[in-house]
Amino acid sequence: MKLPTLILLALTVNAHASEWRGLVDLRAVDSDAGRGFLDSGLAKTRYDENSPRLSIGQAVLRGDVDLSDSISGTLELSADQQHRGVVDVREAFLSWSPVPDGAWKTRVRAGFFFAPTSVEIDYDSMGWVPKHTISSSAINSWIGEELRTNGVEWSARRLGRYSGAPYDVGVLAAVYTGNDPTGTLLAWRGWSISDRIAGRFDTLKLADLPVYRRSGEIPRQWRDIHPFREVDGKLGYYLGANLNFGSRLELAALRYDNRGDPLVVKDWQYSWRTRFDHVSAVWRPQGQWKLAMQAMRGDTLMGPDAVSLDFSSWFALVSHPLGPGTAALRYDRFRTREHDLLPSDPNNETGYGVALAYDWPLAETLSLMTEALLVRSDRSARVLIGEPPLQKERSLTVSLRWRF
Repeated sequence: MKLPTLILLALTVNAHASEWRGLVDLRAVDSDAGRGFLDSGLAKTRYDENSPRLSIGQAVLRGDVDLSDSISGTLELSADQQHRGVVDVREAFLSWSPVPDGAWKTRVRAGFFFAPTSVEIDYDSMGWVPKHTISSSAINSWIGEELRTNGVEWSARRLGRYSGAPYDVGVLAAVYTGNDPTGTLLAWRGWSISDRIAGRFDTLKLADLPVYRRSGEIPRQWRDIHPFREVDGKLGYYLGANLNFGSRLELAALRYDNRGDPLVVKDWQYSWRTRFDHVSAVWRPQGQWKLAMQAMRGDTLMGPDAVSLDFSSWFALVSHPLGPGTAALRYDRFRTREHDLLPSDPNNETGYGVALAYDWPLAETLSLMTEALLVRSDRSARVLIGEPPLQKERSLTVSLRWRF
């Protein structure tokens, strides 16, 4: 019996100790972007000029159940109009949080879940939803689509109040299976700035590039990508650390390596060796100002140097209450640089994005958020499918969110 089924059974049997929460996100969008990546194009945003003006951005249902004093289970289901399946699993995991004995507080998670990498996401909420914007940064857009822990994560935090220190320090480590295709999207589609989140059984379709056609240089690669598939039978890992000075300053770093064997191909999907270093910071200087920053640098390799590139991205986001709501401004930079054996398969890319958002709480369970988004990117591979290499995309999105 698979873990999502076990957790669903536990939620049903232990209904008295379970809690169900939900989110329905209705969208109104006006965009001038060219053919989007969900329509086999190479634009950077979720919505393009042909997208429906009104849609369901996402619907999320999350259940949490206490199985004992220290063990709990979580199941999160999601659906949206641009998903290839009707309903999918976004997260499904068991947590063990033993009662602290002294200054150290530990937790073990096992299952399918997001690594704690984002400073945009409200972890007390649900759905990997950004707190101050509608779209995610390029970094967290990629994490939402192509990375998920399918394994075991151990974390520990030493609380400074036990020793009189002005800070808390934490460490974490995880081993996981799957995530072998990680890197495919960065190589052949590039970065994106969106809020589309892949589910456990999701499939992502690449643009119709010549390199993986039956007559191309890599004919054993399909356009359909299963981002969380296990291909080579090897375990990946990540290691991290964090340091918090109360709520004023939060610092974190993470090393990720899927240890993929780039020479292995299975069911028309290659394993990619993808690794990166990631750092983040949240600073609340004075008043209600908040500055959040993330940066990532890594590399990915597929085949005997058939596709090889370095990738990097960073963003800074500032937010502050304004009137009845909160205003936020985010600036993104992203790039990829190839150094492989196939000049006919260009994967270089540079770009930036600017998002201006305003979140207006209408009631305890209802909020209205607006976002103006500009993304400018230069990707030479676009000419291979009849698109201009340099593109500017502008959109205005209104999101009505109901939490229940």
